[in-house]
Order: sequence, then C-alpha cells, then structure tokens
Amino acid sequence: MVAEAAPLARAYRSIAFDLDGTVYLGDEVVPGAPQTLEDVRGLGIEVCFLTNNAVRPPEAVAEKLSRLGVKAAPNEVLTSAHAVVRLLGGEQALHGKGVLVIGGRGLHEALEHAGAKLLDPDTWRSAEVVVAGLDPKLTYEKLRAATLAIAAGARFVGSNADANLPTPEGPWPGAGSVLALLSVATGTHPEIAGKPERALFEAVAEAVGPGPRLMVGDRPDTDLAGASPLGWATALVLTGVVNARNLLDVEIVPDHLLADVNGLLGPPTPVIRPAAGSSPAQDAAGQAAAGPHEPANAGRARPTAGSHGSHGTGHLRLVAESAGRAVGEVVSGWNGGVADLDTLTVEPAWRGRLVGSLLLLAACVRLREIGVRRIEAEAGRADGFFGRLGFSREGDRVVRDLPPMPAPRR
Repeated sequence: MVAEAAPLARAYRSIAFDLDGTVYLGDEVVPGAPQTLEDVRGLGIEVCFLTNNAVRPPEAVAEKLSRLGVKAAPNEVLTSAHAVVRLLGGEQALHGKGVLVIGGRGLHEALEHAGAKLLDPDTWRSAEVVVAGLDPKLTYEKLRAATLAIAAGARFVGSNADANLPTPEGPWPGAGSVLALLSVATGTHPEIAGKPERALFEAVAEAVGPGPRLMVGDRPDTDLAGASPLGWATALVLTGVVNARNLLDVEIVPDHLLADVNGLLGPPTPVIRPAAGSSPAQDAAGQAAAGPHEPANAGRARPTAGSHGSHGTGHLRLVAESAGRAVGEVVSGWNGGVADLDTLTVEPAWRGRLVGSLLLLAACVRLREIGVRRIEAEAGRADGFFGRLGFSREGDRVVRDLPPMPAPRR
C-alpha cells in the first residue's frame, strides 16, 4: 500500500537542496520545509545546501536558513563562489592573481580567501580574470571596467547563468542577466562555474561523501541538467521557477516530481517505463523518462489531422510502476506535429501525488523530441487537471502548444 511505503528520502545517503525556489522564496520559507528537513536528518541522511546565488557567503546563508527555522551550518552550504574558486584552480592557481569581480560579498570573500588580488574598477588594466555574478550594487562603472578588461584579454568567468531569481513577487534579474550584458558588450561568452556545470556538484560530492545522492531543486536547466549526468537522482519541486502551468515546457524528466520538499517524506515516485511490448520508438520514450493532480481517465481523443512541422505518425505508451506493478498509464498517438492524448489513468491510491503530471511530462518530452508541437485531448471530467497544466478549451477539446526542444548545450 502507498501509505506503508518507506519515505522517498530513505533511498539516499545524501540530499543536496537548492535554496531559492526550493527551500525559500526571497525571505519566505516554503511552508513545512523546516520540519521536513529536520525529519530527513532524523533518517540519518547527510544534508547540504547548494545554490548558484553567490551574493552571500556561507555563514550568511546559514544564518538566513536558521532565521527561517531551517537548521544549517556554514560548512553545509556550498555556493557558486566555491565553484568559481575550483574552476580557477584553487588557492595555488589564484594566489596573487589580479581578479576584477562583479558580484556580492560571497563572491568577493571566496576569491580573497583563495589568495586572489581583488581589483578596483579603475585598475582594470591589471585584471587577469573577470569574475561576474549577481551584484545588488551593480553600477555602470563596474560594467565598463569589466568590459574593458575582457576586451583586453582577461579570462571571463561567470558564477552562474541563471537569468532570474524567483521571488514571491515575481522574477528578479539574476547573474545570467549580468553575463548577457557583458557578452553583448564584448562579444565574448563566459565560462560558467555554477550549476549545471560540474564544478559545484564535484564540490558537493567531496563534502557529503559517497552516494546514492539526490538533488532537489526547482530549475531543470541547472539542478536536473547538472546532477543527472553525474549519476545523481533528481527531484523537481513546483515551488519556484517551474509550476504546474509551465511543467509541460520542461525538457528533462526528473526521477521524482514533488509539489514541494515535503514530498520527500512521502512514498517513492513510481518509475516511468515503456509499456511491455513497446516498439523501439516507445522504448526510447521510456528511457527519456527515467523517473499535481491526476484524473481517473483523461478521456479518449479523436484522431486529428494536420502537421506542425513533424514527420509521420506513431503511438506512445508509458506506464508508471511501483514495486513492479503498474499504477498509471499514458497513451498517445501523433500525426505530424499534433499528438492526441488517448488515455491518462492513475490508480486511486496514487492520485494527488503528481503521478499523472509526471506521466504526461514524460510523454510530452518524447513527443517534443520527434517534433510534436501541439497536444490535444477530450476535456470531459479532467478539465481542471488539464487547465492546471496550461491547456485551453476549444469546444469539447483541450489543447496545449508545446515549445521546441532547445539546442544542446555547447
């Protein structure tokens, strides 16, 4: 039974938590997160906090977490500032090196402690490296100095490429916005130290020891994309950048889909697999799937003609398995660039646990990979479920456009 399953968290020796959008939003803690993290620690699991935000030093991050009710020690906090130091070769390589920094106190302190010589904007000619990140006190003078130093040949390193920060009032400009400005000004692309690149994850692995490890975060393009290639399991929470409405735009399928971090104390997420007897195309979909509200049956959709740029027709069937037993299923056909959702079912005991949402996400990722740009279904009694996932009503149908898959990262 679902209620008797061991907590999801128990499957891992260590769990790394992203912060912004996962544990807190700005100065507001995610409801229930303090007790959940305390309970996770009570299971004997190593906990650390991993953030691309390099504005604050670890001591300040730990203090903020403590103020919000989350137990944390400074040595449990790793930021993209750690990754910058690692990427630049550590103390041996940085000792005495002239570095011009655009960023907050956390980035300045990490580089200074590693032995770098931090430069003022008016001494930009001595810069061997420009390190840029989110800077709450950003000025044109700093940007001008960094631009001149990069144009003169200084190495250009970014703490992280997050375009924005999730906050309770909406997105704020992030480090990626600063990097974009400097890239446009200089025609030079920065090396990135933070997630999804390896440096920060390698620092975490050294800190927490051997796996299995779980990365919990709200950004597929950093948290999931960085952890998965290193063999970590991933959990995507819907409290930050990704929410139910834009979930089907995500290009990576997590191992676990959680409404928030409190889901770590719930049962393990069913594994999404191709159905028995699948065709090779369906097998590929299941492999791509590895890994908030479910309808009993999303309805049976009529075949739809037309094409939005894809080629051919086909049929996709994925199942959600728990303890070797199917607890949910999604079936969809496609014709050209349009897919018809034939069936989406979840066992009653598993409804309300995002299993239907994860099944549909897994199907949409595969459909997008083959060029599908629109998915349709009969509305029926699952109208509310589809509405939460960004579908709109067209007569007796619900429809949703799907974005193309992004180009592979360089």
